[in-house]
Amino acid sequence: MGTATEQIPPAQRLFAHLPRADQRRWADVYLKGLLATPGKKTLRRIAASVTPSPTAPQSLQQFVNDSAWPWRPVRAELARWIAEHTSAHTWTLSPVVIPKRGALSAGVHRRFVPAFGRTVNCQLAVGAFHSGEFGDLSVDWRLYLPRRWTEDATLRQQARIPESTGHATVAELCLSLAVQLARNTPRMAPVVVHTDGHIDAEPVIAGLQARGLEWIVAVPDTLPLSPAPAAGPHPAGPAALTTAPRPAGDLLRRHARPAAGGPLAPGRSRLGTVRVLLPGTGAGLLVGVWTGSRPRPDRIWLTNLPEADTRALGVIGSASAVRIGDTEADLGLHDFAGRSYPGWHRHATLVSVASAHRSLGHAACPPPGGG
Repeated sequence: MGTATEQIPPAQRLFAHLPRADQRRWADVYLKGLLATPGKKTLRRIAASVTPSPTAPQSLQQFVNDSAWPWRPVRAELARWIAEHTSAHTWTLSPVVIPKRGALSAGVHRRFVPAFGRTVNCQLAVGAFHSGEFGDLSVDWRLYLPRRWTEDATLRQQARIPESTGHATVAELCLSLAVQLARNTPRMAPVVVHTDGHIDAEPVIAGLQARGLEWIVAVPDTLPLSPAPAAGPHPAGPAALTTAPRPAGDLLRRHARPAAGGPLAPGRSRLGTVRVLLPGTGAGLLVGVWTGSRPRPDRIWLTNLPEADTRALGVIGSASAVRIGDTEADLGLHDFAGRSYPGWHRHATLVSVASAHRSLGHAACPPPGGG
């Protein structure tokens, strides 16, 4: 785009704050390896893809796990770099399940994963994604730590969890990401939250609403909501809607009106809406997504964007079919074998940088062997 900062190779720009030349060099090698290594991204395979040095795996291990470089400045600069190339249509917050073997990786625990239909041993992260014309690009992360990881002094020490990091619910981690985004973004786009059975929707909605943000949140069909008074005659009759709270799924099944594009039709993905009351804040819009002929919607969203604002319907229509975090998984987010909390965050940061480079069509650095 012609500015001086855009002429700097992205890897040099994003890691310019690292104090030592060897740290910047290993950041370069790590990014090359994430982008070039097929399949599982172990440190040995990453190193072999980029350099013949027999000591490279050990140096990469030192760089990610033991070197004390801060990851937050890299993420902040990454978000700025992406914003220079494309604007965010929305900011997407989504849980990402990372299956793990063993019990020693920071934050690992057993939890039921609805997408898998079973309980798995895993880490749970919440990612913040810049969502726009180039897809969903991760820019920030939080790693969920169950209470045993924050209250057991031995586990804290083994995982090198900072003293300032305590237990937070997944909903609180989600709000922490939203607050950080709002702080760093001059014009904040709507926040889209995929809950996926891991994030409690009600405290997230309350927190986003209290901060004056525009939001679209996936909600369970059991969420109790009161329908908003109809502005005019309702198709089902004047007594069709009462003010008593009803489960969101029941409201949509009984009272959904087709959203832009005609009646709900079997075999096609369609949207239906019901205006509802948000506690103390006026009306919101409940949106159901149907992909078949069943009366129950496949996914349900709630938003504080007005019904006349077609952004909500467009975002919901596309978000319901998107799997967030697949690019990061392909680039090795799930492959980190280290056990430390700082090591996981540095690895996740490097994966996000590699994902942005791939999606935006920029080489992370000179080709292997080129310098």
